[in-house]
Amino acid sequence: MVSPAQNRLNRTTHPTLPRHQVGWSTKGEPLLLEQLIPPGAINLDLSATKTHEALHELAHMVVGQPGLPSNAEVISAIFNREMEYEAAVGSGAAIPHIMMAGPDKPILAVGRSKKGIVFGRNGKEKVKLLFLLISPADDPRQHLFTISRIAKLLHQPEVRESLLKVEEERELRTILKHHDEKVR
Repeated sequence: MVSPAQNRLNRTTHPTLPRHQVGWSTKGEPLLLEQLIPPGAINLDLSATKTHEALHELAHMVVGQPGLPSNAEVISAIFNREMEYEAAVGSGAAIPHIMMAGPDKPILAVGRSKKGIVFGRNGKEKVKLLFLLISPADDPRQHLFTISRIAKLLHQPEVRESLLKVEEERELRTILKHHDEKVR
């Protein structure tokens, strides 16, 4: 029998071994991005105008998700990470992300600003699409793979344009699912 510690090691270092964690499908593939977004974790009209306001709004959308510590701890971790490495990835998008103990699968919150949010320390880029990713601390492989998938989607002009035009949460989920299946 494989111990939980050995199973975590296998999951992160050996891509062909089975994964028995909630964030992975039964085929050993990561869940679709759309499946990582809990109900209520999409806001198509963020009111924030600055980085710290946007991070607060995103964090508040995932408060109470299984395994997450207090909202203050989540926000503190996100702010600390943002101070070290800016989350803006260009083309009006940002992917703030952290790994922390607690959640058993990645949690994704999506926000859109119609006016744009002054993002980052230099304050030069206006961000309209934000994807906050909170992943389990014991699965860095899945965390990096999920960030990569989000970035691939956001670097496609047609995907960004579609996400900026959606009117309902359901539409956003459909767009993510459709395009994510292509890059996964």
